[in-house]
Amino acid sequence: MNNERGNTLITVMLVSLIFTVLGLSILASSIGSVKRTETRESDLDVTYDSIKVLETMTADLSGKLSSLPLDYYMDFENNKVKGSYNTDIRNLLSSLLSDTKKNSSSSFECINIIDVSSGPPAAVDPSSSCGRQLERDTIFTLDTDKDFTRVLDFVLVTKNPAETEGKVARTVKKRIILSPLPSFLKYAVGSEADEEDSGLFLNGSPNIAGNTFANRLAIDEDAHYIYRNGEEKTVSTPKPSLMGDLYSSTSHLLPVVSESKNFYRGQAPPLKHDSQFFNINFDKTMNQRIAALQREAKLDVRMPDDTEKLKDIISLGIKKLAGTSYQINPEGYVKRIENAESQTSLTSKDVIPLAEGYVIDSGDEKIDIKTDTKVNGDLVIMSTQFPIDMDSTIIVNGDLYIMSYKDIILSKNIYVTGKTVILNYGGKIALSGDLLSADSISAESYNGASLIMNGNIMTGTSLTLRPNETSIIINRDIITGEHLTINGNETDGSIEDDAVAFDSVVYAGGKASISNANILGSTDDKGNEQQIILMAKDDLLITRIDEFNKYSSLDEDGEPYLPKKFDKNITPLKGFFYTEREATLYGVGSLFYIHGGVFAKQKLTINAVRGVTESIDDLPKLQEGKLSRFVVKYDQEVLLKRIETLPIMEQLQIFSDELLVY
Repeated sequence: MNNERGNTLITVMLVSLIFTVLGLSILASSIGSVKRTETRESDLDVTYDSIKVLETMTADLSGKLSSLPLDYYMDFENNKVKGSYNTDIRNLLSSLLSDTKKNSSSSFECINIIDVSSGPPAAVDPSSSCGRQLERDTIFTLDTDKDFTRVLDFVLVTKNPAETEGKVARTVKKRIILSPLPSFLKYAVGSEADEEDSGLFLNGSPNIAGNTFANRLAIDEDAHYIYRNGEEKTVSTPKPSLMGDLYSSTSHLLPVVSESKNFYRGQAPPLKHDSQFFNINFDKTMNQRIAALQREAKLDVRMPDDTEKLKDIISLGIKKLAGTSYQINPEGYVKRIENAESQTSLTSKDVIPLAEGYVIDSGDEKIDIKTDTKVNGDLVIMSTQFPIDMDSTIIVNGDLYIMSYKDIILSKNIYVTGKTVILNYGGKIALSGDLLSADSISAESYNGASLIMNGNIMTGTSLTLRPNETSIIINRDIITGEHLTINGNETDGSIEDDAVAFDSVVYAGGKASISNANILGSTDDKGNEQQIILMAKDDLLITRIDEFNKYSSLDEDGEPYLPKKFDKNITPLKGFFYTEREATLYGVGSLFYIHGGVFAKQKLTINAVRGVTESIDDLPKLQEGKLSRFVVKYDQEVLLKRIETLPIMEQLQIFSDELLVY
């Protein structure tokens, strides 16, 4: 009996112990859960506060940059930045760091600014180890003696709020780029105007992978397109996708952005108002470039105005150039054209009516010319049977025609008071010096023939480039007093093989139009792909690009809804395209893929559908989940390049790059 009572007591005690342990475990688990929740909440709070500190630093820096007027620091004569710039920007950053520590020191363990522009990272506060432990994810090689651009990392290490809330330690890094370049280069797409019926108009479903700027934004679910007879029609599409932030200086965009239904898959972009935007003075900048090119070409420096056009200025400057006119003799390389009513008798191409003129023709032997050539009259340079190599300055007081069937190498500057026509039917044409033509310049190249222009180009009127189943390569800058036109072959196959490859800044005094041609980046000596930066004073038109072509894979592969990197069917247009007025672009029949950006000061209209367009009569019905036929992928590399011929703003601008939390 006593044994049974003892066993019962042990059982009761054992059961009590089990329940006690279970209770304590549950209690401990609850306490731990609360503790983890508190730690997680503290982590979020601390991280948010740290990001807020860095955002405040960025805003404060923006206000201080006006104290660094870039004109003051530019040594124009030696084409470099004055040494005082490095000292003053470092002092400015040191002051910014000191103010931040004074105002927000309770919220972080340490803070620093690391300059990673070039060479080893340089801390603004060398006494602090903050940020030095971070590995460099990108190596920058800016020439800080010649370039205003700086790449800075703002680094902050959080402070543990309280031991009772668990261990909370985070390192937050925000990278910013200080750039002197025009504001339009900061965005994938944009328009600056703030008047009625101006701004950015997105009709249909373009895809923008990068930041957008607009002070007015209109979205239409229908894409517009022009039918063959000129009639404008519409087609229903999904909404546009903006895979970046949307910046504005006004409140006009709030009603649009607040409605997620206005955007593809209901993904409205974040609306921000903290971006600086500085307009360029187009006329002033273009005149500066005209003057610089005149100096390089040893012409009198004069600016066009209401009474004197660029055409007249160039012509007068060329006529003042020193040089003795070529004396015609039977043994010479320049021959007079006798009794030629048209160029038909010379080239079988009915291109030019030609009166009494002169010709350099390699019909009998190769021609090598070392002496400068000045001709009063029209001049034709033709390589009919053998190459021509002219290591000499060419001055033509008339029109110039360059026609090749064999190689033509022109190594020095070419000056023409009239128009210049380049026709490449075979072989290679290479121009190494500058080409200045008071009247128009047109260049055509056919069937794989090579045309390379490595000098600056300036025309008093218009420039026309026509690649036909080949590429034209231009590696210096262009100024046109009037229009720029690039036209490929309208009748060739589905994959675009007419192209112009640029490493150029282009100023067009009139309209700029591109049709049926790819715009590529030429490759420099180090193998780096370059781009065009095109600025037009009048309207911009880009049309019939990769017409009725399609991506290798039509379906989206997640955000940011871009084509595959190496899509053999599509070559991106490599560059930034800007107009002082309006631009209207169509990704309906065309297949647009811009690696760079497009910006219109007054009004930018983009029309786009998704999917495959077989013909203008057969537009896609199923579009959801398909790639857009108008894609812009922003190219941030432009902010890190020293492009001397771009307009320099009055002060540095801030471009916010990556924000990382470790």
